[in-house]
Amino acid sequence: MKVLVTGAASRLGLHLAHAWARHAQFELRLTDFMARPDGLASHLNWVQADLRDPEAIPDLVRDVDHILHLESLFLPVQEGMDPAAALFRGTCGLYNLAGEAQRQGARRFVLASSLALYDRLPAHWQVTEAWRPRPTPALADLSPWLAELSLREIIRKGAMTAVCLRLGRLVGDEASDMDHDPRWVHLDDAVQGIERALVFDAGQMRNATHPDWFVFHITAPGPKAKIRLKYETGVEERSISSVPPFSYRPTRDFQAQWPAHNQADPERAMPWREAIQEGASVPSRAIRNVVIFGACGPMGSVTASEMASAYRLRMADLRSREEVLAMATEERQQRPLPPPLTEPHEYIQVDMRDTRQVVDACRGMDAIVNCSVLRPHLHQAFGVNTVGAFNVALGAIQHGIRRVVQTGPFQQMDPGYGSYIWDYDITVDAPARPLDYLYHHTKYLGQEILRVFGEYHDLEVAVLLFWRLVADGETHQIPPFAVSWADSGRALRRAVEIPELPSPYEEFNVSAELPHRKHSFRKTREVLGFVARDDIAAYWQEPPDAA
Repeated sequence: MKVLVTGAASRLGLHLAHAWARHAQFELRLTDFMARPDGLASHLNWVQADLRDPEAIPDLVRDVDHILHLESLFLPVQEGMDPAAALFRGTCGLYNLAGEAQRQGARRFVLASSLALYDRLPAHWQVTEAWRPRPTPALADLSPWLAELSLREIIRKGAMTAVCLRLGRLVGDEASDMDHDPRWVHLDDAVQGIERALVFDAGQMRNATHPDWFVFHITAPGPKAKIRLKYETGVEERSISSVPPFSYRPTRDFQAQWPAHNQADPERAMPWREAIQEGASVPSRAIRNVVIFGACGPMGSVTASEMASAYRLRMADLRSREEVLAMATEERQQRPLPPPLTEPHEYIQVDMRDTRQVVDACRGMDAIVNCSVLRPHLHQAFGVNTVGAFNVALGAIQHGIRRVVQTGPFQQMDPGYGSYIWDYDITVDAPARPLDYLYHHTKYLGQEILRVFGEYHDLEVAVLLFWRLVADGETHQIPPFAVSWADSGRALRRAVEIPELPSPYEEFNVSAELPHRKHSFRKTREVLGFVARDDIAAYWQEPPDAA
């Protein structure tokens, strides 16, 4: 079995390489963006590669049966790496690797994630793989969590099986000189869990014609582990009968380090909502100053025209207004253009990929509207749509901005495993299905970043989702989810002005009311309080002379 191991320069990667150096079953190909470490057995195959480079991936995964991806777990601890750069490297790298592995016919993709995603949950809760993780905005949580979501969507378009291993806090024999930590798992047990992930029989999946997704918790045995072995891991009776036996059998329980006496657990007496620790809340304040990112694009332009009479606007875009106007004249574009705003409004140039520029643009603002978008280019899409959302969240927290309005595409109609393409009355709260489509995928990850920040800091994040934007004079037929450019600006203004949201993160489908009954816009009408003004019936009815 040929196995590609990414993040191989990590402690776990090197421990595994030494443990399997002469393993008869596994032929290892080790890779990392760093150079070959000193002391690595000379016969082991090492390839220095940057997973962000799509041209480096085909040779890396050629003839490989299984992928073991450690990089997303260990990128956050790389010394001196900027958080935005680490986030970009992790998300773009996994997207490239998983997509190419699937295209070349790799059978299994094993992802190393983290049990730290449950650190906020009390130890006496009987947490299993079926519980939703509760990541914090820390990069050490965001990186593996986004990797989980990304991989789960990518495999919907192929036949590759994905196995997600949430690992406890890794320690070696040095733990014998340390105070016990219930989050520990020994490196030897982690290697055993990885081996099980590579060889366990996944042939009992519910439908063998489609890929499947398995999650297993890799932790220490015994009653002192914070997350105890249950169910899907195969140690006790399994709660989901369709999951094959995993048979993980850890042996290192750290009993010599257990406390001599049981201590009282004050969390046991708390109501469960109080037991989950959140970050510092961001208080509300009157909204008078609004920064609009992507302000020179058509949606940013109509939003500025809609809001300029009531707010002081900071119009932020990579391109200057003059560049956009010159380009529009040359290409004879009919889409909305940035209005000629004067003081107290301002236009500034901001690169959404640059954390400092984005955070600085939020200074002195009371609300953020993010219309920035990049669709076809791989690196720029991850930089603007995913890392850009991360930078917006940092700007909101640093400057105490509670109201954040994000824009994106609706992500429930792409054809693939789990699609809603033949459903009706699809609500905005149905789980997104971005699959591996670059634009949808990168926006989806950006939205999840804002969800994590929003829930942790009690922000007010309103995400407005669009499909077709209709301009005056168009003659083509529209899909059953469309709104005029002018109404998109009105919807974004409404998202800034709505007194409160039901929860820290809310999504809304923005469309004119249409008779198709394909999608439901009830939440947009009743919660956001938005009803489109422009009648677009002419775009779905036959013209009178057609009869």
